[in-house]
Amino acid sequence: MKIIMTTYPAKPKELRQFIYRILGSKLAMCVNKINYVKSYYIWEWKIKNDNEKILLIKTSEDKVKKLQAFLDKNHPYDVPEILILEPNEVNESYLNWVNNN
Repeated sequence: MKIIMTTYPAKPKELRQFIYRILGSKLAMCVNKINYVKSYYIWEWKIKNDNEKILLIKTSEDKVKKLQAFLDKNHPYDVPEILILEPNEVNESYLNWVNNN
């Protein structure tokens, strides 16, 4: 199992559609949305800040590359944050659900 973490602009309707496309394409079994994150970053050599949401996308290892390609193509940012996390331990029944569906 892998967890893909990405940020997304604070646009509720677009974000909901984005999440539904990920799930509808069967690229992941679960997406958690964490609200109200304030991100500070440097873009084009200027300090910026935006309200964002964090997505934790749970998927099986065999779908990671397809999910990453989907995010690269469909994410609204020019350079989306895509972090691939691998948990050391996962509840066995949850792991089976993610990997076998």
